[in-house]
Formats: sequence, C-alpha cells, structure tokens
Amino acid sequence: MRILQLHNDHQSLGGAPQVMDHEAALLRGAGHSVEQYRLPPAEELGLSGIRAAAKSVWNVEASREVARMIKDFRPDVAHVHTPFPLLSPAVFRTAARLGVPTVTTLHSYRYSCIAATCFRDGHVCEDCVGKILKLPGIRHRCYHDGLGASTALTTSLLLHRGLGTLHHKIDKFISLTGFGKRLLVRDGLPAEKITVKPNSVADPGPPTGPDEVKPYVAFAGRLLEVKGVETMLRAWRDVPAGLTLKIAGDGPLRPLVEERAAVDASIEYLGWVSEEDVGALIAGARCLIVPSEWYEGLPLVVLRSLSYGTPLVVSDLENICEDVVADDAGVAFTVGDPASLATALGDVVADRQGWLSRRERARASYMKRYTPDADVARLESIYAEVIDARGRG
Repeated sequence: MRILQLHNDHQSLGGAPQVMDHEAALLRGAGHSVEQYRLPPAEELGLSGIRAAAKSVWNVEASREVARMIKDFRPDVAHVHTPFPLLSPAVFRTAARLGVPTVTTLHSYRYSCIAATCFRDGHVCEDCVGKILKLPGIRHRCYHDGLGASTALTTSLLLHRGLGTLHHKIDKFISLTGFGKRLLVRDGLPAEKITVKPNSVADPGPPTGPDEVKPYVAFAGRLLEVKGVETMLRAWRDVPAGLTLKIAGDGPLRPLVEERAAVDASIEYLGWVSEEDVGALIAGARCLIVPSEWYEGLPLVVLRSLSYGTPLVVSDLENICEDVVADDAGVAFTVGDPASLATALGDVVADRQGWLSRRERARASYMKRYTPDADVARLESIYAEVIDARGRG
C-alpha cells in the first residue's frame, strides 16, 4: 500500500508526531510506501492565535499542497494525524475529491473540545461534548485563551459538521481507547466509523525485574498540573517508609518538585533524562505512577511500563485505567485524591510479593495489546477496510 501521512506540528512537544513517525517506520518495515506532509507550528510561521485559528476553518494553500502530493504520490489512503490548526479539516475534502479514502487518529479531543483536553480550571470539563455549537469553549476562551481564536476554531468545527466533512469525508476515525470512542459517540459521531486502535512501543525484550537493593517507585513525564504531580507529592507524605519516589521530567512544576526533594530524603528528582535512562528507570521500579487528572489519550509511558513488565498505579479515569485494571497489571486510585493514592502506594510498600506477581501480567498485557506487530496488523486492516469500501462506493 501507499500511505500519505498528514500532520500539523505544535510548538509544545506531544506524542502525535512520535506516533506518526513510529507508524511510518512500522509500515515501511512491512513493505509499504509512506510519504509525509507536515506543517510547522503556527508560532514558527509568525502567525497569531487568531490567524492560525482562522486557517483552521479552511486552509486553501494547504489543501492545494495536499492535492499536489496526492497527484504525485498517488496514495491508496491518506492518514491525517493532527489537522488543527493549520491543515484544517478541508484536507479531508481534498482527499475525498481526488478519490483517496481518509483515516484520522484522535490524539486529542479536538473534535469535541476546542481546547483538545476536556480540562478547564483545574478539573475535567465536558461542557462542549454533545453540543454541535461549542459555545462554552468560546465563552471560556478555551483556545489560546483568546476570544477571536476560540471563535474561529469553533466555527471550523461547526462548518465542517454542517458540510458533512466529519461524517462523510472521513472514512475512519481511530480512537486510542474505548473511552475515547464512547466520548466521540456522545458527541455525535457515528460509532461504526470509529475503530479502537491503541499505539505501540518497541519491545525491550524479556523483563529484568525491579531493583531490590534500593527499591523505588517512579514517575516519568512532564511536570504539569494536569499530570497530577501535586497530587502525587501530597500523597507521598502519607506513604509508609520503605521505598524511594524517583521523579524524571521537567516543566512548570519543577521548582515544587525540587523543593520537596530537598526536604524529603525519600524523593529523588532526576530532572530531564534520556529515553534510554527513562527505560532503565521504569524497568527497575516496583511500579510506575501515572496520576494524570485529564482525559489523556493512553499515555505512551503506560505502554512502555507494561513492555518492561512494570505494573502501574494510575488514576481511575477510564481512558487510562480501563485495560490496566482489566488485565490486573496495576491498580487505580481516585483521580486527584492524595489519600486514595497514598493508600494505593502503601499497598505497593507493604505487599512486595503481590506487586512482583503483577509483573508477569503487566508484560502479558503488553504482548496482547501493544506490540509493533499487532499495531501494523491493525493499521493494515483499517487501511484495507477503507480502501475496499471506497472502491465499492
């Protein structure tokens, strides 16, 4: 097959481009041809939030470039990873007009929430889910904290719903989790057009087991409020002695983490570390803590933890905990609740053997759901389905 990948990079680093490049490598390794069309972040082009959001309504220039690439490359399918803000949903119409079926991965909740996060003012927000016109997003200035930018992006979603772009020009939506699919259905998208396909991560090989000389639990990620860092630090005060909390990452809450590590010898702050060192950190942990407080699309760090056979303590948001709990690869605590997290971590301290026994189930969860071989097979199946359906149509 010939696959054209489309993506709009963002200034803040996220998982979408990493996933796209990973999938490109997998597909090429399986004998397929892959080309990419990427737009840089709006900030690199010197565009204001309003101008960038306006392009999100209908970017004529990007549509022309995509049409040119389709005519030159002649893809069997176009896979759009992130069309917002600059590509705009108009690229789906361009591909459809030229007879190319389209697939899009929902790395965020942008089609249902102009902020893309379903998170506002320190808590989960679904005010716009189920509404054709996302007026709450305008009222709260959810896109780039601006009225004009929020209005433009809301207009884009409204226009492309009204024109049938989302329902008729996109052949398949890929949701990373069952929860993500259910949210999209609640927002009005047809269930039969949404396929659940999680991401994958490379197999690091057979697990080596945790560090038993200096046992620890770990957190690896950006130090942001929505990542639950403050909840984790508050919880740690009430966790019985016996383990070290190792924290790897950087971000706005770094001063808080450094302050706590300076006064608590059981907290070790590692700063920003390499991917290789993150892997070693996760592999040696008794468990990985993922205390996210927003509907984060299944974080890659969860998949990496399972690949090393390291069980997890995760917040009880369905998009994160559903399969972890179902596979008994970890436990869930009440999101945003330090006492609940402290109780879960207290069990990690007290029940060493129980958490060791979870390692086999964690690794089995990875082998069942998140290997590269499973990922490329699912992609091939999705592409074949939409190509066949477009041919029959």
